[in-house]
Amino acid sequence: MGDTGIEPKSATTGSTTQGSATPETVTPGGKVRALLSPGDGPPLREVAAAGGWYPLVIITSLNVVDELDRAVLGVFGPNVQRYFGMNDATFGLLVGVQVTALVLLAVPIGYLGTKIDRGRILRWSALAWSIMSLATTFATKLPLFFLARFGVGIGKSGVEPVGKSLLTDYYPPNAWNRILAVHNAANPVGALLGPALAFVIAFFVGLEPATEIVDGVTKEVMRAPDDIWRWAFPVLTVPSVVALIASRRLKEPDQQMVRGLTGATISVTGAPSGMNFREAAGRILRIPTFKRQIIGIGVLGFALVGVVAFLNIFLERQYRIDAEGRAIIGMVLATASLLGTLIGGNVGERIFAKDPARAVRLVGGAIAVFSVLLAFAVFLPNVWIFLPVAWVGLLALQVGVAPLYTALSAISPPRLRPLMFSLLGLMVAVMGGIAGGVIVGAITEASDIRWGLASLAPTGIIGGLLMARGSTTIEADIAKVAEESKDDPLAAFL
Repeated sequence: MGDTGIEPKSATTGSTTQGSATPETVTPGGKVRALLSPGDGPPLREVAAAGGWYPLVIITSLNVVDELDRAVLGVFGPNVQRYFGMNDATFGLLVGVQVTALVLLAVPIGYLGTKIDRGRILRWSALAWSIMSLATTFATKLPLFFLARFGVGIGKSGVEPVGKSLLTDYYPPNAWNRILAVHNAANPVGALLGPALAFVIAFFVGLEPATEIVDGVTKEVMRAPDDIWRWAFPVLTVPSVVALIASRRLKEPDQQMVRGLTGATISVTGAPSGMNFREAAGRILRIPTFKRQIIGIGVLGFALVGVVAFLNIFLERQYRIDAEGRAIIGMVLATASLLGTLIGGNVGERIFAKDPARAVRLVGGAIAVFSVLLAFAVFLPNVWIFLPVAWVGLLALQVGVAPLYTALSAISPPRLRPLMFSLLGLMVAVMGGIAGGVIVGAITEASDIRWGLASLAPTGIIGGLLMARGSTTIEADIAKVAEESKDDPLAAFL
């Protein structure tokens, strides 16, 4: 991303425009293949031939296992809440505790990865979250449950910074876009497999009679036992241990240019050597586009973490969906995330290459559209109408936010990017992980779950508009970074 001299590309073929050359005719099938392809660069099989399939498969598998835990906990969230007698605000805080642990430790663990064997760090991380996930099963008191979930967040904190840095050393820079796209696709894949696993567990555990108040009337209902989650976490330990054993041959690659340069130039805070944290953060916050993006991302985190925390509770309370049904809905919605990631990665890359300002407007617009559709969907009378509206909203969000990190990388000096992404994560954790869940929970307690989720719409719209305003300054910020980075050895690699 150091080179920002981006050539325009033909919207029809994706090839560099040369004078008045006539674009090739593309068949409908060709258009579909182009839409889902990862963009320019060598085919994935050629990339794997150079770096091997093993690192990509193992590191991506660890990312999938990481997502499984979060998805399964979401499906059984209403059962966990009833088992411990949590109110909605406390349940929102539970999600925030794990997110906060992950974000706060990601920077120091990422720095540690510049000093010692990163394959070993990944194995330690996998072992830690496997142990803490299993410990969740035996947490009989709420404080112990919180402690176990915090420990899971600690274990997961090594996956992102260490895994991504290993991949960028195993594979050449011209393949990073597609390699990281495969790695990032693990999140929607895990979000798809997690509910599938929850469905199997709910099916075999079965239902039991319970008393429930429906519209002010006490009724006898059949539902999954409130301690069903105790079956889930031992099962989740199995793929974690398999991934851990499979990663035993993961080691430092022979080519470590990025790791060596980064390790020599950043401190434990994420700031470059020779610059303290305050100076580095101040330099980033003076970037006009970034100022709008960081506020928008914080507001977005407020919305998205609240949705993750309360969606399954909403499905049970509003539509009386049991654990098996929530698992199926989770799988359906995960297909929107997966398809949006595949389409958005390519579409976003092409739009950004052609017009960075338009890409930033796409990000802001997608967030606003998702927020409006969500607020509309929660008041729909039945789940059969809710589901397609929510699916379209999630698809729009995933397609739209694809250029976000490319845009942020383009406006930040290479040496400041580790700190920049840490600041963004911190904003998501503080505003989304803690404030988002607790505030939505408080509104839910005061009114009902629909108004709690609908309250996220204004924050999403505001965040989207703030991000879209970055389109007015991004070109100048990219040009400034290009000028500043001419003599930076990291610019060619980051």
